[in-house]
Amino acid sequence: MARPSKFSFDEILDAAAAALSAHGPKVTIAQVSDEIGVPVGSIYHRFPSRIHLMASLWLRSVQRFHVGLLETASLADPYQAMLAQAVHQPRFCREHPDDALAMTLYSQSQLLAIAPPELRSAVADVNNSIWRLGREQVLEYFGTAEDGAVDVVAMAIRQTPYGMIRSYVRDQHPIPVWLDDAVRAAADAILQLAVKQTANK
Repeated sequence: MARPSKFSFDEILDAAAAALSAHGPKVTIAQVSDEIGVPVGSIYHRFPSRIHLMASLWLRSVQRFHVGLLETASLADPYQAMLAQAVHQPRFCREHPDDALAMTLYSQSQLLAIAPPELRSAVADVNNSIWRLGREQVLEYFGTAEDGAVDVVAMAIRQTPYGMIRSYVRDQHPIPVWLDDAVRAAADAILQLAVKQTANK
């Protein structure tokens, strides 16, 4: 009869996140082992390789981040929902710095190229629900989901907020509260370009 694992899947990922925060992106399995207090072999029993462990951490962090984005579907005003998605970035990263740092380990395309085969489907599909919601909100507000409008919205609520908080996350500096208003103002200004773009067609 197999011995029960002393630590759960999530507890090992928690240790990996803490070790990442302490040691940086080149964190080793040995450092994760020290963080949680189990032999290296116990970690390899649950995660066959370092990339399997770190990819699993990345996936969990992205999925946690997505919870707040998907909650914007409950907002009646799609424009306010899009602004809420933008502001969710600094708020989530401020409240969950370990998850924020873990999300910087890879881009989706980078991880797809190196992820273990059993994780590739999860990596490939991880953003599908977010993109689907985004297109629905764009269509509801602008009356079109053409690539031009979608691209401007993506710049407003994803790329610009990320650019504004990226250095704070990578350097593990606290994200100031005023950045929420700055992100909202920037997203609003860029979304107005999409409004003008669709109005002129």
